[in-house]
Amino acid sequence: MILVVASATFREAVRSRTFLGLLAIFAFCALATRVVGWISATDGHVVSIDLVMSLQSVIGVLVAVATGTVLVQNEIQQKTLYTVLCRPLPRWHFVIGKFVGLAGALLASQAAMAAIGLAWVWITGAGLSPWLALAAAMTGLEVLVMAAVGLCLSMLTGPLLSAVLCLAVYGLGHAVATLPQLIDHLHGWQRTLAVVGASLVPNLGYFTFRAQAVHGHAMTLQDAAIALAYAGLWMALLLLISVAVFRRKQL
Repeated sequence: MILVVASATFREAVRSRTFLGLLAIFAFCALATRVVGWISATDGHVVSIDLVMSLQSVIGVLVAVATGTVLVQNEIQQKTLYTVLCRPLPRWHFVIGKFVGLAGALLASQAAMAAIGLAWVWITGAGLSPWLALAAAMTGLEVLVMAAVGLCLSMLTGPLLSAVLCLAVYGLGHAVATLPQLIDHLHGWQRTLAVVGASLVPNLGYFTFRAQAVHGHAMTLQDAAIALAYAGLWMALLLLISVAVFRRKQL
């Protein structure tokens, strides 16, 4: 039953106007990055690749937020959830199936973005390296974690507030990555508060390999394994919270 729900969710996600619209925006912005490269005072190709990789992260997270935060709410508003749950389907199967379907759609969009972006910068004469493909994969992990965040928040609050909170988590998640450089400047309760606050949001710095990949720097197997394990732990935790809340939710 999980695969049935996942398949239906995948089809629903890839057909949504928001999903397709954001992919179109990415394609347009990717083409425009070459213009920025031309007017840049530094290496234009490096600037173009950096912007394309950054756009993959930003647009990917927007797709995850736009679809993940309304995933269950749409089912409730359209009354289709009651038809599904009246069958012998445990609620946790429904939640996991929804996330698996959304994850599949997001990974498909990430693959499309990476293919479009890297093909464009290659056509314009930029050199490509295997590390760029790895950086795109790391961005895919980041997007999946944010999708889990969006799904979890949507169980706790409405779609609009959960979307705002999800974007806030995205910003804080990248800010947390700079905490090791700032922690020595904090003392007492400020340091404690910073550490506790940082532990409440995923550290998205684990998935930010874009800058290094653009300059051809290697990523160790250990770093990749840590990023994969870290993403898996956060997704598992967020899904457990989502399932626990959904089980007690009055529909």
